[in-house]
Amino acid sequence: MFKNYSKDQLLVLIGTCLYYLGLGGFLFNSQTAVLASVRSIYQFPMTRISMYTSFGYVASILGAALLGPLIFRLSQNLKKAYFIGMYICGVLGFLFLGFFATTPLFYIARFLISLSVSTISIIVSYVLNQWIHTNVGTAIGLASAFSGVGGMISNPLSAFLFGIFPFQQGILVLILFSAIFTVPSFFLIFRKPIPEAVPPMGNKKASAADDHSHDHSLLILIMLFAIVGAPRIASLFTNYLSIFAESIGYSSSFSSFLASILMFANITAKFAYGFLSDKVGTWKASILCQISVIVGVSLFLFLPQYPALIAIGTLGYGMFYGLTTVAINRMCMAAFGFSGTRKYQGMVTSVASLAAVIGSPAIGVVYDNTGSFNLLFAILLVLMVATIILSVITARMRPEAPKTAK
Repeated sequence: MFKNYSKDQLLVLIGTCLYYLGLGGFLFNSQTAVLASVRSIYQFPMTRISMYTSFGYVASILGAALLGPLIFRLSQNLKKAYFIGMYICGVLGFLFLGFFATTPLFYIARFLISLSVSTISIIVSYVLNQWIHTNVGTAIGLASAFSGVGGMISNPLSAFLFGIFPFQQGILVLILFSAIFTVPSFFLIFRKPIPEAVPPMGNKKASAADDHSHDHSLLILIMLFAIVGAPRIASLFTNYLSIFAESIGYSSSFSSFLASILMFANITAKFAYGFLSDKVGTWKASILCQISVIVGVSLFLFLPQYPALIAIGTLGYGMFYGLTTVAINRMCMAAFGFSGTRKYQGMVTSVASLAAVIGSPAIGVVYDNTGSFNLLFAILLVLMVATIILSVITARMRPEAPKTAK
């Protein structure tokens, strides 16, 4: 799969994997265990935890819209400083969370962590697009999957550390583990200057997206907002998966099993989407993943009494991870070309986070008034079917350039 990659390309790919592992995996995905410990130690009410989460959504919107696109305009030295700065921002957030949780810095902690993480998909996809021109979707998917790998490692590690160390010391050890992976990533990514040339788009001519960059651009941008917004709303159900399972009679151990499947889906979905985008094209890959999410949600809605089908449904539903990360870059590249991606990727990522801000309280209202998640599932099915229709329309308006013959 990577046999055509040069030594430099492979080292950059390894570096981006480590960057995702250290920042996205250890500093972001471990928040679940860290926040649970904070709440237990300080007896915080749920309203304080909810406010903490809200600050994260605001930071994600601002980070994706304002900070992410900066990577396209910075010099080589500033790009390196930017990568390091985003990591330091996340580390500061964790320090605030561990040492100042009883102060207003508790909310700033989530803001800083989310601000740093919200830029990962943009800056890493930029680096890989500049370096790798064959199977680049697979490369981006592989790198982003390491966020899930870090989550699988860091969550049990956090619980272990907080069991043998005082909480604040455990935070410091967790940051140390993160640095072990992240610091080497800077040397691998910036071992040589990032190529500045515009990457080829499938053949020697400009892509169809670049040739027609102004044809229906506003309409296509609006459709992309919807295409990436619906999976982002679907992703909110991850916070309620255990509640859903236990509400319909399953044990807490089975709920934990479903959570493990979901983290496995986190890893595989990103790689699978990237691989499919290289093999069958961006739009077909998006539709296949959208269908998978529909199948998963349908099993939740219509056949919840069968444990095996709920497990399969969780795996299928987990394909939203690819649609909310790798797909944004790939769809922007397919729709607008490289120049358009520089302009629109941060905006599309930001709107996806805005959809989460709107959808999050709506889920609570739906459950409180109906006593189940069935209405939510029905809404998600409608939204995901709509994304398939919009993906087909967009694919017809922005056909991808043919792949170069090998």
